[in-house]
Amino acid sequence: MSELLLNTNALWVREELKPWVQATVGMLVLLLLCLIAGQFDSRTLYDVSVWTKPAKFALSLALYFATLVWFAHYVSSESLHSKSGKTLIWLPIICAWLEMAYIIYQASLGEPSHFNTGTSFHAAMYSMMGVGAVTLVGVLVWYGWIILRQNALSSPIVLAIVLGLGLTFALGGGFGNYLGSMGSHWVAAPHTDAGGTLLFGWTREGGDLRVAHFFGMHAMQAIPLFACALGSKFSEHTKIACVVAFSAAYAAFTVMTFLQATAGQPFGG
Repeated sequence: MSELLLNTNALWVREELKPWVQATVGMLVLLLLCLIAGQFDSRTLYDVSVWTKPAKFALSLALYFATLVWFAHYVSSESLHSKSGKTLIWLPIICAWLEMAYIIYQASLGEPSHFNTGTSFHAAMYSMMGVGAVTLVGVLVWYGWIILRQNALSSPIVLAIVLGLGLTFALGGGFGNYLGSMGSHWVAAPHTDAGGTLLFGWTREGGDLRVAHFFGMHAMQAIPLFACALGSKFSEHTKIACVVAFSAAYAAFTVMTFLQATAGQPFGG
């Protein structure tokens, strides 16, 4: 694991990765600004600060781009310097910043960005956000395919990365699409984020579709981190078996949280 971390640290000076690194830093700066704004702006939306949603999205996108940088250890510089590689790098960046711009704009007005289709403008913007979200998870399949072509699945970490990216697309994207098609993320619960779970704000009074979407989106971090945590105590075959088993369990758990939410039950309830 220490070797992997050293190699990962070296990635930050690779020229082709600078846009992803800058996107990570930019989102973290945006997160800080949203947290500061929340201290001076007393307005609320769904009974929490209007700056809560943009702060959460900024943090999530920072983690998204930092993870892409980490995985670039398994992609050649030539691939990312190519025309298609540059598209792979810049497409999610453009989508992420456009989405954040609209979320922040709506927050500044004290209005919701998601599920807001009251006017033709808001309906169009919500549809565009959906396209952007699909693109953000869609490029993960592309990225995973490149990693798969350039590395052997006999490596536990490579297998974990490919599975993590695939599950993020399938579960994070799938549950995100379902969530976006609904009128809200609450199921048989009051439309308020006040009194929700610590940090995440998931409702404790009914179902919350954000739970499954969250776990689905973070399979790309959870599974590779699990593979790293196995260390050198086990054989490669054992680690591969553990990665597959953990991925299956993670997917099953995520599906369970979705079924729980659609049944109107709170997470963990």
